[in-house]
Amino acid sequence: MAGDAGVAGIAVVVAVWLWTLTSGFNLAAALRSDLAWFLAVPLWIAGLTTTYNLRAALSLTQTAKTVARHAAVLLVAYAVVYFNAPRLALPRLLALYFVWEASLLTLAWRLVYVWVFAHAGFRRRALVIGSGAAAECIVRAVEESGVRELMVVGVVSDRPGIASRVGATPVVGAVNDLAHLIDELRVSTLILATSEMAPDLLSMLLNCQEAGYDVVRMATVYERALQRVPVQYLEPDWPFNSYAEAVHTKDASRLAKRLLDIAAGAAGAVIFAVLAPFIGLAVWLDSGRPIFYRQSRVGRAGKTFEILKFRTMVADAETKGQARWAERDDPRITRVGKALRLTRFDELPNFLNILRGEMSLVGPRPERPEFVQELERTIPFYRSRLIARPGLTGWAQINCPYGDSVAAAHLKLEYDLYYLKHRSILLDLYIIARTIGTVLTFRGR
Repeated sequence: MAGDAGVAGIAVVVAVWLWTLTSGFNLAAALRSDLAWFLAVPLWIAGLTTTYNLRAALSLTQTAKTVARHAAVLLVAYAVVYFNAPRLALPRLLALYFVWEASLLTLAWRLVYVWVFAHAGFRRRALVIGSGAAAECIVRAVEESGVRELMVVGVVSDRPGIASRVGATPVVGAVNDLAHLIDELRVSTLILATSEMAPDLLSMLLNCQEAGYDVVRMATVYERALQRVPVQYLEPDWPFNSYAEAVHTKDASRLAKRLLDIAAGAAGAVIFAVLAPFIGLAVWLDSGRPIFYRQSRVGRAGKTFEILKFRTMVADAETKGQARWAERDDPRITRVGKALRLTRFDELPNFLNILRGEMSLVGPRPERPEFVQELERTIPFYRSRLIARPGLTGWAQINCPYGDSVAAAHLKLEYDLYYLKHRSILLDLYIIARTIGTVLTFRGR
């Protein structure tokens, strides 16, 4: 906060100086006569209050979004006041100068802040309470993701006989030693990786919470660290509590999302109409007919629809109609089909599905009914991804390598559920931008 106040004060001085260059005033005289402009400093800080916790402060993405939103609000507010004030009562460009300089200086200062406070000496020290796969999973997630605000210093076992280490993290004691370990290891956060909540442990955790320590479930930390949901370690009622509430709040943007789908679908349909004769001719010359490939897919709420694509495999790719996973470097893919997959041009007909409302531009990728039935039996919460329209691209597609197995589907589901829980127009635009980058660099599959 002190840093934000300092750079906002500098922004006022720079803004007044820029204004004097065109107004003819002396800088010192302008500052004396316009001291009221320094009231912009607490106003600027007030707009950044949502970033005054460690997790938000160490996130440059969240800080940048907050700064951009606050800058826009201030400019709109000043414009309203300026055009309703007496003529020449307020300088025209001074507010613009201040907002521009304050935004740049704040982001620069916050970059320095992250660089300094992300070092080990400033990170929150955490204990993982639990044992077995869940504890190992969260320790590995924190270590591999490089979480800036958190460092796991030990594991507290909730049962006897556990190994001396979980990954690279030592087991420092048992649940009965919790109070002593918190003081000895200077811990500020407790991560719950146990499903066995004994009364004694619950009482100790409540005491810790009352004393100001953070007590969080491993799923929350995992989700924040890896930007996906740990399907294997969720509570059985997870789809009906936090996930359902988050999805419900995001439904307010469904109209905007549908308008974006219609606009993108119309543009994509035009591109499809222009390129279809050339692509169709290439497919026909390479491997004959048919040009298009139709296939049943599962959409929102489990409803099936027919997806349309340019054919990229040989005509008899599935013998006896038996559904098969597509493999990396699949021998069934034709020469033209490989080029179409690299450029994603094989999916151009999907824009017709988007216009019909069967698909969205961004969402979980639609799967075949045969695979959905298999995956529902083997992967917990798999059906939860059907709460929204499937997408032409998605969070899983830009984050996952190509997968052709149940294990790959499990990983994709973690990303899909994260997207559904956090979806927004801004996240959709980010996914679209990443997808365009994939297409332009021929990294399709």
